[in-house]
Amino acid sequence: MPISPLLQRFVDDELNRSAGMVQRTVGLTLEQLKQPREGMLGSTERQHYAELVQALQRKAQPFEREFCETLRSLVLADLRGLASGQEAPLSASGGLELMDESQVEVDIEVSRAAQLIEGSAEWELRELHTFTSTLAGQQHVNADTNPLRPVSFARALWDAAGVVTAVPVQRGILLRTAAGVMSGQLKMAWAAACTRLESQGVEPGIYRTVVLPSSAAPRRPRFDVTQPGAFESLLPTMPVGAPAGPSVTRAGRIRSAGASSPAFEQALVRLEALLRRVDRAMGGTGSPGAQLGDHRATLLASTAEMVDRQIVELLSRLFAAVLSDRRLAAPFRTVMARLQVSALRVALVDPSMLETHEHPVWRLMNRIAGAGEAYTQPGDSRAVELISFCEALVEDMAQARMQDTALYNQSLTRLDAFLAEQLHEQQRRAQPAIAALELAERREDLERHLAQRLTEQMVSIRTSAVIRRFVTGAWAKVLAEAMLRFGEKVEPTTGYLKVVDELLWSLRLPDHPQSRQRLLTLLPGLLQRLRAGMALIGLPEAEQRSVLDELLAIHTEALRPGKGEATELSAQDIVQRLRDEAVPETPSKQPLSESLIDLSSLETVPSDALSSGDGTRESPARGVDAMSPGDRYLVFLQGRWTRVQLLWRSMRGHFFLFAGVDPNRTHSATRRALERLSEEGLMKPLEDVSLIQRAVDDLMQRLLQAQ
Repeated sequence: MPISPLLQRFVDDELNRSAGMVQRTVGLTLEQLKQPREGMLGSTERQHYAELVQALQRKAQPFEREFCETLRSLVLADLRGLASGQEAPLSASGGLELMDESQVEVDIEVSRAAQLIEGSAEWELRELHTFTSTLAGQQHVNADTNPLRPVSFARALWDAAGVVTAVPVQRGILLRTAAGVMSGQLKMAWAAACTRLESQGVEPGIYRTVVLPSSAAPRRPRFDVTQPGAFESLLPTMPVGAPAGPSVTRAGRIRSAGASSPAFEQALVRLEALLRRVDRAMGGTGSPGAQLGDHRATLLASTAEMVDRQIVELLSRLFAAVLSDRRLAAPFRTVMARLQVSALRVALVDPSMLETHEHPVWRLMNRIAGAGEAYTQPGDSRAVELISFCEALVEDMAQARMQDTALYNQSLTRLDAFLAEQLHEQQRRAQPAIAALELAERREDLERHLAQRLTEQMVSIRTSAVIRRFVTGAWAKVLAEAMLRFGEKVEPTTGYLKVVDELLWSLRLPDHPQSRQRLLTLLPGLLQRLRAGMALIGLPEAEQRSVLDELLAIHTEALRPGKGEATELSAQDIVQRLRDEAVPETPSKQPLSESLIDLSSLETVPSDALSSGDGTRESPARGVDAMSPGDRYLVFLQGRWTRVQLLWRSMRGHFFLFAGVDPNRTHSATRRALERLSEEGLMKPLEDVSLIQRAVDDLMQRLLQAQ
């Protein structure tokens, strides 16, 4: 869908006005940062605020420039996505990007800032949606038509804050303070924008049906289709154009496939033929073509059976809602349209279809919709293959002699087999990433084991904190890397293991001339292997110098006569040492050739914008335990929601690999990352509300509006 010129002009005008708004935001933010907070801030925090004031005063113009450039880029990208109907891809620089805990912390900070902005200007934003929907030529109020999203302003503020300071704590303070100020500025700006549009004669779609944005939180269904007999209870509410008469029992709805009247059967045959001709004429344009509801009057006139009339009413209205579902991609609407007559035939002869949402008809429709929702890029080969398969599937179903539950069970089996093969193909393509993650898990387990062993060996040794951390941390990584790369019983691994014995002996050198002579002999080789090991794991040069300088001081002191082995530690000293020298639960990770998310050190708490609000959210740990390859999720990454599918989880459940919107890109995550994202509402199942549940909700709303 091309961008409406009216919407384009409006967006350009708002972007041009953003320069003045951010200039005012900078001034008010400086005032906020300068305000005394006696008793509220510690000395360190006061220092951060003071440094921020100085930095922002010096770099106000670069801050404003970066904000405007980033905002324009994000808004125009969203506008292009609106025009193409696809999800904007995550940014990538020079191939695959490493996503670590610092990037996830950014996402959560941006999420909190966006919620702060949206919460303050909620009503003005809703009113603006009514105008942008009209500008985009929409028939209903649709929040997705407004590319001026709070998250884009929050992300632009974060990028601008990076121009002012590189200190993460200060950057977070500046983001939160500026977002609070900008929320008030946007509240006035969006209200003024609505006034300007209204004065230009733009009619807001206030009284139209509100369509929530695609990333909105799942709402409680108005009518829970998972309850037994839910569909059946809808039959008496159907306006069949005749007196309702007595309720129809289940036994009264059991009939053979040929029990319908000849006129009714002929009407169904004609409708099926029409659907087939229209589908071929459309040539895969994605239009649903003929709908069951368009021929409802003919079908109703062909039968006098009250139950038939009610079922026709219910199925035709349900399919009308299905075929207008915004989350259902256009090509899959054509697929659903081909199921209309077939599903109606099953409903007429199989009472169980209206008794449970687990009936194969509903399951097949939900499964197709859920699979199709994962792919938003038009040229995605996975989507092309899925659409082609589904079109062939429904064509085979239409040609079947008997339209019954068994046919839908067979079709479900075929669909599941296709999706499983598609998943396996993605897993095969992702084998290099999977191998890297398997190696990372082995390295992590080995590092943890070695660190624990080294900690035990270091307990009774008196030495500096620098050396203790080096031995139990960095050198554990050296040993793990050497064992995995070279093997356990070959050089240089055996040499690195020997370093442990020699180094620990040198730290408690006996006060004896022979010991001092032995140390002098050992030192050249010891230092050489230490340097090689540190280089093996890429230990930063500054840390290497710190360790070597510390060892130089220790060994220099030990070589002096009378400065040998210290007294043994007491039992109390050993216990206290064990308490002070706790081993980190998980060693730091090695870089992977994929996107890696790790929340091990994350302390910020994001907004609960996507929380269901009912207090029944599943435990994050249990939710991660239940994740299986093939499951699809909506995850907040790089300041936007993106669709992912779980491809693989490691044997011990420490690492997970996901396919993204881009078929050529994957994202890997640690277990703790997923638990934290889930806990903060930044990850949820993609199919949070099924297609059939959404259709029933829409049907009930339309019935209420018609009363």
